[in-house]
Amino acid sequence: MIKHISTLILFFASSFVAAQVSDSTKIISADSSEINRIDTTIYETVDFPAVFPGGKSAWYKYLENNLNAAVPVENGAKTGTYNVIIKFVVRYDGTLSGFIPLTKYGRGMEEEVIRILKLSPKWNPAKRNGINVSSVTKLTQTFVVSKG
Repeated sequence: MIKHISTLILFFASSFVAAQVSDSTKIISADSSEINRIDTTIYETVDFPAVFPGGKSAWYKYLENNLNAAVPVENGAKTGTYNVIIKFVVRYDGTLSGFIPLTKYGRGMEEEVIRILKLSPKWNPAKRNGINVSSVTKLTQTFVVSKG
């Protein structure tokens, strides 16, 4: 019988691969004083990765206040460590989209991590050449189910 559950955040980082998903740029308006350019490329290689506003400590606090760490136990997960990995896009404006679970533990864990990502405030977007760009991000959230 599982009497205790604890959640450990062992790893939180953006993971980037040396590739570019697409290469399209859209000019939405141009006049003599300013060019508003939106790069619709989703980058995997950037100069500065997207981050949760306030950094890791703010992310941990957000998790503490929003993550339902009991989800695996409530759904019958056995004792163990589960490293849930979610891939998603942080858009140039900080919004999140395109959530893809890369793990398949089930027991509601992937859904719980996606739920809190969808509820999160806008992130600080990635930068490439000093410009905010959309980028692919991978997040690993660890659930530890133990006997208490």
